[in-house]
Amino acid sequence: MTHAPPQHPRVDAPRQALAVLARAPGATLRNMAAHDWLAAGFHFVMWARVAFAPDSHDASVARRAALGLFACTALVLVLTRGEVVPAGAARAFLYRLGLFVPTFLSYFELRYLLPALRPQLLDLQLHALDAAIFGISPAVFLDRFVTPGSTEWFAFFYYSYFYILAAYLTGSMFFDRDRQRLGEIMAGGTIVVCTTHFLYTLVPGMGPHATLAFDHDLTGGFWWGLVANTVSEGGAQLDIFPSLHTAFPSFFFLHALRHRAAPAFAIAWPVTGFFVANIIIATLFLRWHWGVDIVAGLALATLAHRLGVAIAAREFSRERHGLQAIWEPLRGK
Repeated sequence: MTHAPPQHPRVDAPRQALAVLARAPGATLRNMAAHDWLAAGFHFVMWARVAFAPDSHDASVARRAALGLFACTALVLVLTRGEVVPAGAARAFLYRLGLFVPTFLSYFELRYLLPALRPQLLDLQLHALDAAIFGISPAVFLDRFVTPGSTEWFAFFYYSYFYILAAYLTGSMFFDRDRQRLGEIMAGGTIVVCTTHFLYTLVPGMGPHATLAFDHDLTGGFWWGLVANTVSEGGAQLDIFPSLHTAFPSFFFLHALRHRAAPAFAIAWPVTGFFVANIIIATLFLRWHWGVDIVAGLALATLAHRLGVAIAAREFSRERHGLQAIWEPLRGK
């Protein structure tokens, strides 16, 4: 009787693992989506920007942070787009987390990266643009309406930005099962954050609060204290053009408006619109931004929305060509 040779799965496992790793670079490049390239390229460019900055404590911290964010993003892309991690919920979750977290954390590196570049502040030039476009800087115009009550009102809406950001991004990534709609918001959102953070390195400034004199002091209660402390302790300080507080909520509003036929967005779009209007006024009322920062933020939101829709439409069919889905489902189909 002839016996089949014994199987040795443990011996084959290392070979299989090496084969997967050998295929990973090619698979990564083949499967990468537009926003993958943008995120990885953004982190690399930000590292390159500070790598050639004059040596300082800020530069040292920023170099480590920028390189770490780039390395983390690249590793996650190799593990997921490179198909080192097999298809399934674990890979889908790792991809979402690995793409979102470094991009989100890039804001905090700016606190060190921007001053490390030893920038020449452009507040006077931005103020001149305000005067040319609006006749008077909106922050100066709004000074006449400053009271403790109005300050508290707009401080609440300014702080609500963080809740809107969390609701739209985490809600879409982890709960929206329409993958083309998810592709639109994530591609557009990546464009917003990467473009804004990069432009901060080209157009640095501190805003009206640090440049102009005002007749009325900003005083308020809980929300004004929370906003002032958050900006002081966690803000990048030189991050004004374009206004991210304008760009992101406006982009989310356009996304909700486009998909208002869906039950969740039928409720979300008017509520978001009301908050966006108040957030935009708040950025001016609280003297963080020039009027041109708002104009640039609105322009970026519109451009990112249109590009996100176009990119998602083009890439949604990639599965028919044997490529990895842009957004693999966390559960089911």
